[in-house]
Amino acid sequence: MADNVGYTPGTGATVAADDISGVLHQRVKIGVGGDGVAVDVSSSNPMPVSGTVTANTGLSQPLTDSQLRAAAVPVSGTFFQATQPVSIAASVPVTGPLTDAQLRASAVPVSGTFFQATQPVSAASLPLPSGASTETTLAAVEVNTSTIASSTFTIDSKTPALVSGRVPVDGSGVTQPVSGTFWQATQPVSAASLPLPSGAATETTLAAVEVDTSAIATSTSGINGKLATLSTRVLDNEASGAPVRAIGQEIWNVSFSEVGASVISNQFQTPTIGTGVSYNQASGALNIVAGTTARAEFFTRSVQNWRGAMRLKFSIVASQRIANNNLAVMLADLIGEGLTVTINSATSITVAQSGHAFASTSVGQFVQVGNIVGAAGVPGRYAIASVVAGTSYTLTVAGWPASGSCTATVFGHSYVRNLVTGTTATNINVDAQRRGWATGDTAATINTTASPGTIITCELTGREVFWADQLRATTTTPTVSLRANRLENIPDDNLDLYLFVWSFNGTTAPATSTTWTISFCTVEKFANMPVYIQGNRAQGAMNPLPVTQSGTVTVSGTVTANIGTGSIAAGTNVIGDVGQQYRGNATGAASGAHLVSAATTNATIVKGSAGRVLGWALANTNAAFRYVKLHNQTTTPTAGTGVVRTIAIPPNSLAQMKLEGGIAFSTGIGLTTVTGAADADTAAVGVGDIVGELFFA
Repeated sequence: MADNVGYTPGTGATVAADDISGVLHQRVKIGVGGDGVAVDVSSSNPMPVSGTVTANTGLSQPLTDSQLRAAAVPVSGTFFQATQPVSIAASVPVTGPLTDAQLRASAVPVSGTFFQATQPVSAASLPLPSGASTETTLAAVEVNTSTIASSTFTIDSKTPALVSGRVPVDGSGVTQPVSGTFWQATQPVSAASLPLPSGAATETTLAAVEVDTSAIATSTSGINGKLATLSTRVLDNEASGAPVRAIGQEIWNVSFSEVGASVISNQFQTPTIGTGVSYNQASGALNIVAGTTARAEFFTRSVQNWRGAMRLKFSIVASQRIANNNLAVMLADLIGEGLTVTINSATSITVAQSGHAFASTSVGQFVQVGNIVGAAGVPGRYAIASVVAGTSYTLTVAGWPASGSCTATVFGHSYVRNLVTGTTATNINVDAQRRGWATGDTAATINTTASPGTIITCELTGREVFWADQLRATTTTPTVSLRANRLENIPDDNLDLYLFVWSFNGTTAPATSTTWTISFCTVEKFANMPVYIQGNRAQGAMNPLPVTQSGTVTVSGTVTANIGTGSIAAGTNVIGDVGQQYRGNATGAASGAHLVSAATTNATIVKGSAGRVLGWALANTNAAFRYVKLHNQTTTPTAGTGVVRTIAIPPNSLAQMKLEGGIAFSTGIGLTTVTGAADADTAAVGVGDIVGELFFA
C-alpha cells in the first residue's frame, strides 16, 4: 500500500494523526458520518488507534499488533478496490499534523461547494480558441498612448469648426473629408481576413481572367460611335429612335420521313385510333386511313406549342371526298387530356377536371371534344351547359349513348381550324374561335384536294387570320391565291396553341374509306411588328402597299383585253382612263348626227345606248325661234314628252356649243324639233327650218 495520507475534512471533524493508537494495514476513513479523512496506513506508516477494534478472528479479546500483522484480516461485505475505505463512527482525534511530504504525496480530495470570488487559474497549457490572440501576436502590437493623445490634439487643432453639422471643404488639401454619399473611383479596402460570400472570386479564380482595359476602352469608343444619339427631350418629334435589329424566325417543320405501318414523327404524340382506322408513314408522307366505322377517330397533337403571330402550312391529298369522312388540321389551346367523362344522356355529358378554369360566366361558350375512348361518343364542338367551379363542367352534346362513361380530350376553347369535309374536292371550311365564340364555318374555294393536292397556308397576325393555298406541284411561277380571312374571334396571342391533326367520322358510317395524305406540316413563328410608312395610310389586305415594278412583270392567269396586231384596238375598253378622250369609234373622235328638218317634229334616236352630247352647230332659217329638244332614252322619242335638254336657235341665226367633257345621257340620246319653248310643245317645224349637226360620243 502507498505511503500517503488523503483526507477530506467533514462537518465538525477534528483529526490529529498522532492521537490514533493501534496500527491497521488498511485505508482508514476518520470523521463523522460519511464525511471523514481517509488515511493510508502501513508498516512504514503506522497509525496509533485508541479504543477497541473487533476483527473477525473468532477471538473476543483485542488482537495484538503481532497478530494483526501476522495475516490479512477478513472483512465481510463486497469491496471492489485494492484499498478499502474504513469508516470510523465517531471523531478520532489526530495528535500530530501531517507532514508537508505526506500532504504532497497524493491529491487530497475535497468535498463540498466553494464560492470564492476569485480563483487563480493557469491557462499555460490550455488549448486556445481559433484565432485567439497570444503573447506572441500581441507583442506585434504596440500602442503609444501619449502619441495617440498628441495626435488627437493635433487633429483637433487642425479641424475647422463645423458648419450646420458638417465639415467645410475648401479644396486646398490633397484629400478632403466630405459628408454625404460619393462614388469615388477607387477606395482602398482590405478584406484579407473577412469571410467571403459563397461563390466569391478569389486570387486563384481571378488569375484565370485577364482583362485588357485598353481593348475595352477601344471597344467602348467603337460602340459609342455606332449607337444612335439619344435625345433627352421627350417630345415625339424630337426624340431619336434607337436602331432596330431584325431577328431570325422560329420554324417548326415536320416531314413524315419514317417508314412503317404505325409510325409517326416524334414531334407528335402517339395517335389514338378508333375501330377500322389505321395509319402509316410511307414515301415521306403521313397516310391516315379513315375507315368506315361511325364515330371512329385518328387523334394526335404536336408536342410543341406556340403563342402570338405565326404561319401554319400543310399539304393535303384526299383519295376521295365522301360524306362522313372529315379531317381537321387546327391550331388550338389544350384544356385537358384523358379526362373522365360521365354520360348523363344522349344530349348531356359531365367532364371531371380538377382545377379547370371555367366559371359560371363560361356557360354558352364552346369547346371541342375528341379522342373519345371507352364509349361511342360523337367527336365535335359542344356548348358548356353548367359549371362546378374547379371540379367539373357539363356539355350539351348530340348523338351520344344514353349512359356510360369514357375518357376524352377537351380542347379548342380558342382555335383556328381548317376542316376538310363534304364531297366537293375544291372546298374547305375555315373558321376561328376566341374563348368559346366563333363566327362559323366559311366554305372557301381552294385548289383540288385530289391528286396532286393543295398546300394550305393559314396565317395568324394577331389582328386577323388569312387563308391561302397553292397547287401542290412544282411550277416556274408561284401561284398563291388568297381564299378567306377572319377579322374577329381571333385567338389571344397569350394562349399556348398546339397543332392538332384529327380525322373523325360522322354518326353515319361512311360508304367507303378515305385516305388522307399529309406530306408535311410547318409552323413558322415570327415577331408581329407592324410598320407604318409616314404619309401613307395603314396597309393591309384591303389597302395594299403600292409597288413600282421595274423591268418585265410576269402576270399569271388570264388577262382579257381587246388587243389587235401591235396595238390596242379602238373600242369600248377602258385602259387607263386619262384625259377627255371620246371613245366608241375607230378614231376616238366625236360622232355627229346630221339634221335637215322636215315639216314634222323630226323624232330621231341619235345613239341607242348611254353616251355624251359633246356639242352642236345648228342654223335657223325661219324668222321666229326654233327649238331642238333632247331626250334620254333608246326608243324613238315623242315631242312634248321626256324632254331633258332644250337647244334654242334664234331667228335667222346660229346656235353653236362645244362641251369638253360632254353632257351625260345614261340611257340613250334622242331629239325632236318644235316651234315652242315649253317642254310640252308639240308643234312641228317647217321644211328646212333647222339645219346642222349634233355631236356625241
